[in-house]
Amino acid sequence: MKRLAIVIASLVLPGVAWAQGMTAAEGHRLAVAALEHDTRAYLRLDIAAHAGDAVAMNWLGAYWESRGDAGRAIHDYRLSAAGGNRTAALNLGYLYAFGHGVPRDPVRAVSWYRRAAKLGSVHALAALGNAYYLGEGVTRDVSRAYAWYWLAGRRSAAWRPVAESLAADIGAPAAHQARAKARAWLAGGASS
Repeated sequence: MKRLAIVIASLVLPGVAWAQGMTAAEGHRLAVAALEHDTRAYLRLDIAAHAGDAVAMNWLGAYWESRGDAGRAIHDYRLSAAGGNRTAALNLGYLYAFGHGVPRDPVRAVSWYRRAAKLGSVHALAALGNAYYLGEGVTRDVSRAYAWYWLAGRRSAAWRPVAESLAADIGAPAAHQARAKARAWLAGGASS
């Protein structure tokens, strides 16, 4: 039945056949157009999401979040994150960190940041650095904050000055130890 709906939709809406494997840019374009009341864009996004496309699910969640429906946004973000979308996991972390449409829950936010980091999100690495630096959802630990910022700095130059500043604050031996733990986490041998 679901397959029949997709086939019919692809006949009605040209371009739906590409729904599986949607790029982030295409999902963003469709979500923005849907917010501007473009029914065809919304339908393309919705059909791709219901066909299991994790990128489309994330952007559908963003659409619902922008419309003020946190419940639907969380539902779509969770499905997308379960499908391996790091941005959806990060978005869930942000919702819980800031209490946007849900009760503020820093512990839950950190859990989603960890999942997004494991999926490869540099923003999640930095968010974990922020959490440890501020003690939001975790016990404050500047060495762990440094480790997360250091990992983020390896992927994005924007975070290198933060990591360097914290390295100076904690000292060379602690920085060396934190980098070793960060490398272990990258290798999958440790949780941080």
